[in-house]
Amino acid sequence: MDALPLIAKFRAKIVCVMFQVLFCIVLFSGNAHGFYEKKGLNIEAYSMAELKAVIDEYRIQAKVINKQIQDVEKDLDWLVLKINRISDSGRKIPAQLKHSVALKEKKAVQLGKQKNRLETLVLGYEKAYAAKAEKMAPKKISNIKVNPIAAATTKVPDASMTQGKISDIELAVKKAGLEDWVEVLNADGGCAKINNTLPILFSSGSAVLAKEYQSFLKKLAYFLKSYDVKIYVNGFADPDPIHTPKYPSNLELGASRAANLVHEMVKYGLKPDIFKIGTTGEYRFAAKEPSQNKSFQRRAQLTVVFSG
Repeated sequence: MDALPLIAKFRAKIVCVMFQVLFCIVLFSGNAHGFYEKKGLNIEAYSMAELKAVIDEYRIQAKVINKQIQDVEKDLDWLVLKINRISDSGRKIPAQLKHSVALKEKKAVQLGKQKNRLETLVLGYEKAYAAKAEKMAPKKISNIKVNPIAAATTKVPDASMTQGKISDIELAVKKAGLEDWVEVLNADGGCAKINNTLPILFSSGSAVLAKEYQSFLKKLAYFLKSYDVKIYVNGFADPDPIHTPKYPSNLELGASRAANLVHEMVKYGLKPDIFKIGTTGEYRFAAKEPSQNKSFQRRAQLTVVFSG
């Protein structure tokens, strides 16, 4: 009788090792899949802000999956402990417990593959972001002859003033509690601009704004009241076709998503005439070769441009 628990433990250990080997194989296959997806990306089609947004989106998704993996591992530890106790007492292990372990292990493998793929994509996008930043950086020019008369009469924009204004806006953004949602950038013409870095997502076929975004839009609206700004709101859709009386196509769906953001911010005191709505439906994403995850394609993008 004493040999039975030992045999059961030995078998359990073998099964555990087999699943670990399988898990490693799946991880390496997931890494290859991510490489090919990254290799096919047309980086030139993305702006710096869009690349950063994609990186942040993938990081958030990887954190969510990592939390799910931890929860599954806790469940597995509990199940294995229970099976060992049953085995040590000499009782027969219920088939339902074995089935639960198998399901949890399968789920852990699937989540691990997804996490590995996302982390590979993040690395690829980060390298692309760094390469694009280096390419766009101004080059140093030496040995330039300057006409002192022309230099004295030509007005040159004061870069320190522009940078100072951006710094002031960055500080105000932090005070307003918006630093996790937006980033402050230098727009064309020396103006400052704000882009939302965390995605504003929608359910499939819907333009209804989720409650978790209302607090952010309220804070942003109150923050912008004291500034002279123009706000550009673009709405996007995934490639799934839609044909309803309300949304004949994804163009109308994308426009409705953008419009609902505008309505929410106008409700908190912003003037409607400072907004401009745009949409390309699903076609923007088809041109930019996005991730296969459609949930990130159903979104709206905010860009706030400060005057002067």
